[in-house]
Amino acid sequence: MSKNLILKEMKRNLKDFLTGSLIIISLLLMTMGMYSSMEENMALISELYSKMPKFLLEAINFRQDQWTSILGFYLTYFVYYIPLMGSVFSIYLGTKILSNEEQNKTAEFLLSRPLTREQIISSKLLVLSFYILVINILAFLAGMISCGIISDWEINIHSLIVLHTYGFLLCLFFGVLGFFITVLMKRAKAIIGTGIILVMGLYFFDMIIRISNNFKFLLYLTPFKYLDLRILTQNYDFEVWRLIVFIGSSGILIFLSFMFYRRKDILI
Repeated sequence: MSKNLILKEMKRNLKDFLTGSLIIISLLLMTMGMYSSMEENMALISELYSKMPKFLLEAINFRQDQWTSILGFYLTYFVYYIPLMGSVFSIYLGTKILSNEEQNKTAEFLLSRPLTREQIISSKLLVLSFYILVINILAFLAGMISCGIISDWEINIHSLIVLHTYGFLLCLFFGVLGFFITVLMKRAKAIIGTGIILVMGLYFFDMIIRISNNFKFLLYLTPFKYLDLRILTQNYDFEVWRLIVFIGSSGILIFLSFMFYRRKDILI
Protein backbone atom coordinates (compact mmCIF):
# COMPACT_ATOMS: atom_id res chain seq x y z
CA MET A 1 0.00 0.00 0.00
CA SER A 2 0.99 3.62 -0.47
CA LYS A 3 0.41 6.08 2.37
CA ASN A 4 0.44 9.06 0.02
CA LEU A 5 -2.05 7.46 -2.34
CA ILE A 6 -4.33 6.51 0.56
CA LEU A 7 -4.33 10.10 1.86
CA LYS A 8 -4.96 11.40 -1.66
CA GLU A 9 -7.93 9.08 -2.16
CA MET A 10 -9.31 9.87 1.28
CA LYS A 11 -9.28 13.58 0.45
CA ARG A 12 -10.59 13.07 -3.10
CA ASN A 13 -13.62 11.04 -1.95
CA LEU A 14 -14.33 12.87 1.32
CA LYS A 15 -17.07 15.04 -0.19
CA ASP A 16 -18.95 11.99 -1.53
CA PHE A 17 -18.62 10.27 1.84
CA LEU A 18 -19.91 13.29 3.75
CA THR A 19 -22.82 13.74 1.34
CA GLY A 20 -23.80 10.06 1.51
CA SER A 21 -23.52 10.01 5.30
CA LEU A 22 -25.55 13.18 5.70
CA ILE A 23 -28.37 11.91 3.48
CA ILE A 24 -28.66 8.48 5.09
CA ILE A 25 -28.33 9.64 8.70
CA SER A 26 -30.66 12.63 8.22
CA LEU A 27 -33.38 10.44 6.71
CA LEU A 28 -32.94 7.87 9.46
CA LEU A 29 -33.21 10.45 12.24
CA MET A 30 -36.16 12.19 10.59
CA THR A 31 -37.98 8.86 10.29
CA MET A 32 -37.33 7.91 13.90
CA GLY A 33 -38.41 11.39 14.95
CA MET A 34 -41.83 10.63 13.46
CA TYR A 35 -42.30 7.66 15.78
CA SER A 36 -43.46 9.70 18.78
CA SER A 37 -46.15 11.44 16.72
CA MET A 38 -47.27 8.11 15.22
CA GLU A 39 -47.09 6.07 18.43
CA GLU A 40 -50.68 6.71 19.50
CA ASN A 41 -52.00 5.58 16.12
CA MET A 42 -49.53 2.71 15.68
CA ALA A 43 -52.19 0.02 16.17
CA LEU A 44 -54.42 1.62 13.54
CA ILE A 45 -51.54 1.91 11.07
CA SER A 46 -50.56 -1.73 11.67
CA GLU A 47 -54.17 -2.77 11.10
CA LEU A 48 -54.19 -0.83 7.84
CA TYR A 49 -51.05 -2.63 6.72
CA SER A 50 -52.58 -5.98 7.69
CA LYS A 51 -55.36 -5.41 5.15
CA MET A 52 -52.85 -5.23 2.33
CA PRO A 53 -52.44 -8.39 0.21
CA LYS A 54 -50.17 -10.94 1.81
CA PHE A 55 -47.90 -11.12 -1.22
CA LEU A 56 -47.32 -7.36 -1.02
CA LEU A 57 -46.43 -7.55 2.67
CA GLU A 58 -44.00 -10.34 1.81
CA ALA A 59 -42.43 -8.22 -0.91
CA ILE A 60 -41.76 -5.30 1.46
CA ASN A 61 -40.66 -7.56 4.35
CA PHE A 62 -43.48 -6.41 6.64
CA ARG A 63 -45.14 -8.48 9.33
CA GLN A 64 -48.49 -7.67 10.95
CA ASP A 65 -47.04 -7.28 14.46
CA GLN A 66 -43.90 -5.52 13.31
CA TRP A 67 -44.78 -2.11 14.72
CA THR A 68 -45.54 -3.37 18.21
CA SER A 69 -41.95 -2.50 19.17
CA ILE A 70 -39.48 0.24 18.35
CA LEU A 71 -37.11 -2.27 16.71
CA GLY A 72 -39.89 -3.41 14.39
CA PHE A 73 -40.58 0.18 13.37
CA TYR A 74 -36.84 0.77 12.89
CA LEU A 75 -36.51 -2.36 10.77
CA THR A 76 -39.20 -1.14 8.37
CA TYR A 77 -37.09 1.85 7.31
CA PHE A 78 -33.68 0.30 7.90
CA VAL A 79 -34.24 -1.76 4.75
CA TYR A 80 -34.46 1.38 2.62
CA TYR A 81 -31.68 3.40 4.22
CA ILE A 82 -28.87 0.85 4.69
CA PRO A 83 -29.27 -2.15 2.36
CA LEU A 84 -30.65 0.02 -0.46
CA MET A 85 -29.25 3.55 -0.13
CA GLY A 86 -26.06 2.34 1.54
CA SER A 87 -25.48 -0.16 -1.26
CA VAL A 88 -26.08 2.53 -3.89
CA PHE A 89 -23.45 4.72 -2.21
CA SER A 90 -21.05 1.77 -1.94
CA ILE A 91 -21.25 0.70 -5.58
CA TYR A 92 -21.04 4.36 -6.64
CA LEU A 93 -17.83 4.80 -4.67
CA GLY A 94 -16.51 1.41 -5.77
CA THR A 95 -16.90 2.24 -9.45
CA LYS A 96 -15.65 5.80 -9.10
CA ILE A 97 -12.55 5.28 -6.97
CA LEU A 98 -10.75 3.18 -9.59
CA SER A 99 -12.04 4.88 -12.73
CA ASN A 100 -10.99 8.34 -11.49
CA GLU A 101 -7.51 8.05 -12.99
CA GLU A 102 -8.79 7.35 -16.49
CA GLN A 103 -11.57 9.92 -16.32
CA ASN A 104 -9.32 12.66 -14.96
CA LYS A 105 -6.43 11.74 -17.27
CA THR A 106 -4.11 11.16 -14.30
CA ALA A 107 -3.38 7.47 -14.94
CA GLU A 108 -0.11 8.22 -16.72
CA PHE A 109 1.12 10.31 -13.81
CA LEU A 110 0.08 7.68 -11.26
CA LEU A 111 1.71 4.79 -13.15
CA SER A 112 4.91 6.79 -13.55
CA ARG A 113 5.33 6.89 -9.79
CA PRO A 114 7.33 4.18 -7.97
CA LEU A 115 4.13 2.24 -7.24
CA THR A 116 3.22 -1.28 -8.22
CA ARG A 117 -0.26 -2.08 -9.47
CA GLU A 118 -0.81 -4.09 -6.29
CA GLN A 119 -0.06 -1.00 -4.21
CA ILE A 120 -2.47 1.09 -6.28
CA ILE A 121 -5.37 -1.33 -6.06
CA SER A 122 -4.82 -2.21 -2.40
CA SER A 123 -4.66 1.47 -1.41
CA LYS A 124 -7.89 2.25 -3.24
CA LEU A 125 -9.62 -0.83 -1.79
CA LEU A 126 -8.58 0.21 1.70
CA VAL A 127 -10.10 3.67 1.25
CA LEU A 128 -13.27 2.15 -0.21
CA SER A 129 -13.64 -0.29 2.68
CA PHE A 130 -12.89 2.41 5.26
CA TYR A 131 -15.56 4.79 4.00
CA ILE A 132 -18.15 2.00 3.74
CA LEU A 133 -17.33 0.90 7.30
CA VAL A 134 -17.51 4.41 8.74
CA ILE A 135 -20.82 5.29 7.08
CA ASN A 136 -22.31 2.07 8.48
CA ILE A 137 -20.93 2.77 11.96
CA LEU A 138 -22.44 6.27 11.88
CA ALA A 139 -25.79 4.84 10.75
CA PHE A 140 -25.65 2.25 13.55
CA LEU A 141 -24.90 4.90 16.18
CA ALA A 142 -27.73 7.10 14.88
CA GLY A 143 -30.13 4.15 14.93
CA MET A 144 -29.07 2.91 18.35
CA ILE A 145 -29.25 6.35 19.97
CA SER A 146 -32.63 7.23 18.42
CA CYS A 147 -34.14 3.83 19.34
CA GLY A 148 -32.63 4.08 22.81
CA ILE A 149 -34.01 7.55 23.50
CA ILE A 150 -37.48 6.68 22.23
CA SER A 151 -37.69 3.42 24.21
CA ASP A 152 -35.86 4.67 27.30
CA TRP A 153 -33.09 2.25 26.33
CA GLU A 154 -35.30 -0.81 26.53
CA ILE A 155 -33.84 -2.25 23.34
CA ASN A 156 -31.71 -5.22 22.44
CA ILE A 157 -28.46 -3.59 21.34
CA HIS A 158 -26.97 -6.94 20.32
CA SER A 159 -29.79 -7.43 17.81
CA LEU A 160 -29.07 -3.99 16.37
CA ILE A 161 -25.39 -4.88 16.04
CA VAL A 162 -26.25 -8.08 14.18
CA LEU A 163 -28.68 -6.29 11.87
CA HIS A 164 -26.23 -3.52 11.01
CA THR A 165 -23.38 -5.98 10.53
CA TYR A 166 -25.40 -7.72 7.84
CA GLY A 167 -26.10 -4.31 6.33
CA PHE A 168 -22.38 -3.45 6.33
CA LEU A 169 -21.45 -6.75 4.68
CA LEU A 170 -24.04 -6.15 1.96
CA CYS A 171 -22.69 -2.64 1.34
CA LEU A 172 -19.13 -3.97 1.25
CA PHE A 173 -20.14 -6.63 -1.28
CA PHE A 174 -21.64 -4.02 -3.61
CA GLY A 175 -18.62 -1.78 -3.12
CA VAL A 176 -16.13 -4.43 -4.21
CA LEU A 177 -18.54 -5.58 -6.95
CA GLY A 178 -18.45 -2.07 -8.40
CA PHE A 179 -14.68 -2.08 -8.04
CA PHE A 180 -14.40 -5.42 -9.86
CA ILE A 181 -16.71 -4.33 -12.70
CA THR A 182 -14.55 -1.24 -13.19
CA VAL A 183 -11.45 -3.42 -13.43
CA LEU A 184 -13.08 -5.40 -16.23
CA MET A 185 -14.14 -2.33 -18.21
CA LYS A 186 -11.79 -1.04 -20.88
CA ARG A 187 -13.05 2.52 -20.52
CA ALA A 188 -14.97 2.92 -17.26
CA LYS A 189 -16.59 6.26 -18.03
CA ALA A 190 -20.26 5.35 -17.85
CA ILE A 191 -20.00 2.50 -15.36
CA ILE A 192 -21.13 4.53 -12.31
CA GLY A 193 -24.72 4.82 -13.54
CA THR A 194 -24.72 1.15 -14.53
CA GLY A 195 -23.62 0.18 -11.02
CA ILE A 196 -26.44 2.13 -9.40
CA ILE A 197 -28.98 0.59 -11.81
CA LEU A 198 -27.59 -2.85 -10.90
CA VAL A 199 -28.28 -2.32 -7.18
CA MET A 200 -31.79 -0.99 -7.82
CA GLY A 201 -32.52 -3.78 -10.29
CA LEU A 202 -31.44 -6.52 -7.87
CA TYR A 203 -33.49 -4.93 -5.09
CA PHE A 204 -36.69 -4.82 -7.13
CA PHE A 205 -35.96 -8.30 -8.50
CA ASP A 206 -35.79 -9.49 -4.89
CA MET A 207 -39.15 -7.84 -4.15
CA ILE A 208 -40.84 -9.35 -7.21
CA ILE A 209 -39.55 -12.88 -6.58
CA ARG A 210 -40.82 -12.78 -2.97
CA ILE A 211 -44.34 -12.48 -4.35
CA SER A 212 -44.19 -15.84 -6.13
CA ASN A 213 -44.04 -19.15 -4.30
CA ASN A 214 -42.89 -20.96 -7.44
CA PHE A 215 -39.74 -18.95 -8.08
CA LYS A 216 -38.48 -18.18 -4.60
CA PHE A 217 -35.38 -20.27 -5.26
CA LEU A 218 -34.24 -17.40 -7.50
CA LEU A 219 -33.84 -15.26 -4.38
CA TYR A 220 -30.51 -16.99 -3.80
CA LEU A 221 -29.24 -15.15 -6.89
CA THR A 222 -29.64 -11.79 -5.15
CA PRO A 223 -27.37 -10.59 -2.31
CA PHE A 224 -30.43 -9.18 -0.51
CA LYS A 225 -31.54 -12.75 0.20
CA TYR A 226 -28.64 -13.22 2.60
CA LEU A 227 -29.73 -10.37 4.87
CA ASP A 228 -31.34 -11.68 8.03
CA LEU A 229 -34.10 -9.21 8.90
CA ARG A 230 -35.79 -11.35 11.58
CA ILE A 231 -34.71 -8.98 14.34
CA LEU A 232 -37.95 -9.55 16.29
CA THR A 233 -37.47 -13.31 16.60
CA GLN A 234 -36.04 -14.92 19.72
CA ASN A 235 -32.32 -15.73 19.71
CA TYR A 236 -31.71 -13.46 16.72
CA ASP A 237 -27.98 -13.73 16.06
CA PHE A 238 -25.36 -14.22 13.38
CA GLU A 239 -25.76 -17.23 11.09
CA VAL A 240 -22.45 -18.64 9.91
CA TRP A 241 -23.64 -19.54 6.42
CA ARG A 242 -24.77 -15.97 5.74
CA LEU A 243 -21.43 -14.59 6.91
CA ILE A 244 -19.58 -17.10 4.73
CA VAL A 245 -21.59 -16.04 1.67
CA PHE A 246 -20.95 -12.32 2.19
CA ILE A 247 -17.29 -12.57 3.21
CA GLY A 248 -16.51 -15.31 0.70
CA SER A 249 -18.10 -13.55 -2.28
CA SER A 250 -16.45 -10.23 -1.40
CA GLY A 251 -13.10 -11.99 -0.94
CA ILE A 252 -13.41 -13.66 -4.35
CA LEU A 253 -14.21 -10.32 -6.02
CA ILE A 254 -11.19 -8.70 -4.37
CA PHE A 255 -8.92 -11.57 -5.47
CA LEU A 256 -10.20 -11.36 -9.06
CA SER A 257 -9.79 -7.58 -9.03
CA PHE A 258 -6.10 -7.98 -8.16
CA MET A 259 -5.64 -10.67 -10.80
CA PHE A 260 -7.29 -8.76 -13.66
CA TYR A 261 -5.86 -5.36 -12.74
CA ARG A 262 -2.33 -6.70 -13.20
CA ARG A 263 -3.16 -7.30 -16.87
CA LYS A 264 -5.50 -4.37 -17.44
CA ASP A 265 -4.61 -1.86 -20.15
CA ILE A 266 -4.83 1.52 -18.44
CA LEU A 267 -6.04 4.15 -20.87
CA ILE A 268 -4.35 7.54 -20.54
